[in-house]
Amino acid sequence: MQLTSRLWALLAFSTLLSAGHIGALPSASSSPLAASSFPPVALDANITPKDLEVYNQGFDEDAVFRASDLDDGDGTGDPKQPGWVDPRKNGGSMLDLVGNGLREPINVIISGRSDPHVLSDAGLKDYVRTIGFSFECLNLHMGNLQRADLGDGKGWRPEMFEYRETQWPGAPGRWVGACWESLYGGNHFRAWKQNGTLANTGAWFLAVSKEKNLKYHHTIDKDGYNLGRDLLVEAAQRGGKWQNWRWKANVEWADDLLQKGRRGINHNIPQDGRTAILTVYRVIDSPVTSPGRWLALSSSLNAFAMWITETVEKAIQGLGLAPASL
Repeated sequence: MQLTSRLWALLAFSTLLSAGHIGALPSASSSPLAASSFPPVALDANITPKDLEVYNQGFDEDAVFRASDLDDGDGTGDPKQPGWVDPRKNGGSMLDLVGNGLREPINVIISGRSDPHVLSDAGLKDYVRTIGFSFECLNLHMGNLQRADLGDGKGWRPEMFEYRETQWPGAPGRWVGACWESLYGGNHFRAWKQNGTLANTGAWFLAVSKEKNLKYHHTIDKDGYNLGRDLLVEAAQRGGKWQNWRWKANVEWADDLLQKGRRGINHNIPQDGRTAILTVYRVIDSPVTSPGRWLALSSSLNAFAMWITETVEKAIQGLGLAPASL
């Protein structure tokens, strides 16, 4: 589906919200968005214009970049190796490194014994959209990258991807990114791949945590490391569907990969030292899609794009941010 000139309204509006090109947004009581059907909930009354102003002042345009290109190639590791290797075996760590020198727990592993598609870059994105996550708003990331050493010989490497909760089943965020998580907070995770010469397992290592909303400037929620992990695991066990893909996961727990407590942990929030190891399996294979179904899908996507851009245009005009001829 090609971007039309109307769809640029969505890009412009989302950029204004996420990049802070406006000093602050109106509060819920005065915002036309509060009565809009998109998003299908009112803006959080606790998020004040002052909160948004402070958040926007912290925006660094140089720190915004497009997400990594997705590789749909073979993401599986060496079949002779186990589904994952303890990073500590080769000098790595199950704690990632935050820019402030503190650490966050890598508390979920997607085993290299999982469905091969899930182990590819593009497949991981497909998979997480079945369990309530999506890429960042318009594939843009704001903020510093965290680093991890998975003991696979590659040393400390920046995160490959960051995925955020989309809040509602079938939400538009599955298509355009988790734009509203920037306001409301929620679950999110950073991902690294264990595929170096010392440990080529193909496993994904995830640092999962639940954030507070914008009023608290996206700090980690109380018990956010444990809660974020548990919410993701519950969703993985339930399984879900994205387009023609459907997966579920089995979980095993490891209690000896992380040290329990809060020492050195970002935001001084304790974590219980448990790590979930998921083995994701496909419930049904993706059937071959006929040309007729592709045309129907394309038509549906185009209709969706028209609906969302018309709604956003009205919101832009209501906020007085652009002329009606946008």
